[in-house]
Amino acid sequence: MLYDPQHQPHLTKDWVFRALLGVAALMRSFGAALAMQTSGILLGLPLAPLALSLPMPRRLGENLLQGLPDTVMALVISWGLLKYAHQAKLADLGLGLDWGVVREALLGLAGGMLCLGLVVLPMFPLAEPQWKDVESRLGSLTSVLLLTGLLGLAAFSEELILRGYAFQSLVYPLDLTGALLVTSGAFAALHLGNRGANEITVANTFLAGCALGLLVAWRRSLWIATGAHLGWNLATILLGLNVSGITVPLMPFRLSWKGAEAWTGGDYGPEGSVVCTAVLLVLVLVLIRLYYQREEDEAAKTEV
Repeated sequence: MLYDPQHQPHLTKDWVFRALLGVAALMRSFGAALAMQTSGILLGLPLAPLALSLPMPRRLGENLLQGLPDTVMALVISWGLLKYAHQAKLADLGLGLDWGVVREALLGLAGGMLCLGLVVLPMFPLAEPQWKDVESRLGSLTSVLLLTGLLGLAAFSEELILRGYAFQSLVYPLDLTGALLVTSGAFAALHLGNRGANEITVANTFLAGCALGLLVAWRRSLWIATGAHLGWNLATILLGLNVSGITVPLMPFRLSWKGAEAWTGGDYGPEGSVVCTAVLLVLVLVLIRLYYQREEDEAAKTEV
């Protein structure tokens, strides 16, 4: 990974030097993420009319289609920074292209779906579920495949921008905790304007960002984080629930709850519930243990 010592200067114990290096890393990380996001938006402007031809609501199509230019610019800027600032490759961000990619992506996909299930399942006894028949606006197989592809692209672009260079270039100077706090805070801020957002959704999105960052640090792969991101979103959609306040009209039914929003998440979806808070807290603790276990194992191998 990028934060391995061979890609970074030696850090002394002098706190002044480390503080200055940390500030410089923050500026570089923030600048990189801002450049990726801004250039992606500019590149996406010519693609805006294409959203009208997508077999899905226009607003949803625009949001998902933006993942394409975001991904392109994030890859280009990451490649340039890695090549000229670190003498590294995209594979050093956890973007290696081998058969392990499939394993990591599928592991993340299954894990994301499982975690969403653990959030939703307790809601059935806590609140009264209400199923409502609706007309699916994504009925054809082509529409479903296109939606899945765009969802995957959107998940990948978010992970690349936030858990790629921005996150990994901060781990060495700020330690893992500092990098998680900065990038997870940015992840939560990006969802502030979503429908139904409140204090609980902000906290949960922050915890989700921590979990995704820990996944990258543990497995040394952006593919597993992308799979987990996509798996969570897909499972939410398949249950007829909103994803971070966004309605995706794929299923011919909608699931809502008759009960307190704190338990169900309300219009925001399951990410707005205290059940989600509990699941994510446990997940973060488990991933912290797995990460440090890997570090201990690698240290023991080095000593041998």
